Amino acid sequence: MLELSSDWYWEQDENCLFTQATGTSTEQMGVITQQYVGTARWDHGGIPVGDDGSWDKHKAVLKARQPFANFIFKRPNPEGGWSYISVTGKPVFDEQERFQGYRGTARDITEQKRAEEALRQSEARFRSLTRLSSDLYWEQDDHYRFTSFAGTGSERVTNVRGFNFVGKKHWELDYLNMSAVEWSAHMAILDARQPFHDLELCRLDESGKKIWIGVSGEPMFDETGVFKGYRGVGKDISARKQAEERIQYLAHHDGLTALPNRTLFSELLSLAIRQSKRYGHKFAVLFIDLDRFKLINDTLGHDAGDVLLREVSRRLTETLRSSDVMARLGGDEFVVMVHEVGAPQQVEAVARKIMAAVIKPITIQGQECRVTASIGISMYPADADDEQSLMKNADTAMYCAKEEGKNTFRFYTGGMSAHSFERLAMESSLRRAFEREEFHLHYQAKLNRKSGAITGVEVLLRWSHPELGLVSPTQFIPIMEESGLIVPVGRWALGTACAQNVAWQRLGLPPVTVAVNLSARQFFDQNLLQDIADALEESGLAPELLEFELTETMVMKNAERAATVLAAMKKLGVRLTIDDFGIGFASLANLKRFSVDTMKVDRSFIRDLSQDSEDRAITQAIVTMGKSLQLNVVVEGVETEEQMTFLQSGACDEMQGFYFSHPIESDQFAELLRRNAASQLTAISSGRA
Repeated sequence: MLELSSDWYWEQDENCLFTQATGTSTEQMGVITQQYVGTARWDHGGIPVGDDGSWDKHKAVLKARQPFANFIFKRPNPEGGWSYISVTGKPVFDEQERFQGYRGTARDITEQKRAEEALRQSEARFRSLTRLSSDLYWEQDDHYRFTSFAGTGSERVTNVRGFNFVGKKHWELDYLNMSAVEWSAHMAILDARQPFHDLELCRLDESGKKIWIGVSGEPMFDETGVFKGYRGVGKDISARKQAEERIQYLAHHDGLTALPNRTLFSELLSLAIRQSKRYGHKFAVLFIDLDRFKLINDTLGHDAGDVLLREVSRRLTETLRSSDVMARLGGDEFVVMVHEVGAPQQVEAVARKIMAAVIKPITIQGQECRVTASIGISMYPADADDEQSLMKNADTAMYCAKEEGKNTFRFYTGGMSAHSFERLAMESSLRRAFEREEFHLHYQAKLNRKSGAITGVEVLLRWSHPELGLVSPTQFIPIMEESGLIVPVGRWALGTACAQNVAWQRLGLPPVTVAVNLSARQFFDQNLLQDIADALEESGLAPELLEFELTETMVMKNAERAATVLAAMKKLGVRLTIDDFGIGFASLANLKRFSVDTMKVDRSFIRDLSQDSEDRAITQAIVTMGKSLQLNVVVEGVETEEQMTFLQSGACDEMQGFYFSHPIESDQFAELLRRNAASQLTAISSGRA
């Protein structure tokens, strides 16, 4: 039995000196029996575990002739570490009760001690993590009742209005955002013993402020497979939810005046058309453009212009009925929808009130300023019965009001053709411009935030009219889009940009990603994918060096089809960017769904960074969320050193704007790229990069 036992047997004489040690484990421990004979337990470098490493307590037990059990000490082993030994023994007496010594067993418990220490350290780490974590750790019993919370985040999340979560179930805690149907769906997951992730719950804190919690959990089972409850983590996501709500608000409202923007007005106008068709109501659309605004803006500066626009929006809001809808379309253009009108005289009265409100003087920077308004009116259903036509006709009528002296209003009539003729003339000139090769491309650099290296370039279309000179893209791009001319011109721009990128590389310049803007008409053109494939094949450009920028509004107009087209584009190997992020209505979920590579933050968010702390917070929130989705984040519109300094301290990847480079000709960009590459080599060689 001793030879087969994992323990070993030992005997000591009346002086507690070993007389024998027997068992196979003595060999495994590296113990030579003869070395032990005639020695005491403490003669071999062993140290008791506990009792401050002293043998005194053990010696006292031996001296008192007391039995002992599981006395643990450690001794050096041949590997340079420690072996742990557990000893049990009892005194031996002869027939006359004379003490003869001790005998007992010993066991190597090194592995057990290592396991216990590993478990102890693991538990200590877990307690430390839960105690220090900004998240909270929770557990529930098999009836889904909370049994415990831990973590610094638990105090804010659980101590709400003095309410204790322990003993309660999730659905007993008055969350604001969960309906009975949604709780039923969640309970079905729990009853199926399935894990759940990122369940978002909202409740009020002691001050009545909303707290958003993101909760994830998994079921617990014992060793026999019996369900014991759930455990998981929770995170205070209030800051992210507030940022998302702010982004969504900005996506539908004008940042300067807080009025609905073009996107929201378009939705409300479409709704009004549907309701009016159903109930036979009439309404009017008033297109408002401020007269002399540009003079004040250019003379007193953009800050003065902003003050004026805010004051005008306030006056118009006070003038209109609560049932009417007003929006700012951009610049000094506003639009109003007047519901349930009978005769045109009612709309005329509204227009006169608007003009009277606008013309009142306003003092800006110590100067009295005065503007007027030109108003164009289209009636539903008399003038049009669809959104686009109503807006176009009101716009046409507004231009007629301006041509007739401004500070007046005009109803749309079929004879109003001046503006239409102007657009037709522009369209005709554009068609001839394509045939006469009057279009050319400019290139604007994108720089790496950290190194300052040029990593990409955006391609911008320009039109040099033989008589008018350089025409603003804001004038001709919308007409090209509406007429369909944008498709062939865009195809030419794509091929030219790819070929130019390859030409730069052949000059020995470093490869950069070339970004081409796609309009809605191009994006949904059935030949787009073939055009991309042809441009890559003919130029020889690597697909990963071609990037397409699409606005979030354009993609969301037909999300299902957009997802299909974007997936096909990704198969070609090109990169995708959502441009002007934050001013449309795309969600972070759609960014993941569309598998875009880059998020480009709209320039409006950084325009007032140096003065507006809210803009700084929103910009940082957008960048952070973009990085959390592992997107490349580009911030455009960088025009000042203050903006650049703020962005360099953040987490965006690339910057673009006039501070670094204006859009320039291809040969100028080649020189810029050459200088940048040389400066990067110099920085590397000097150890600064």
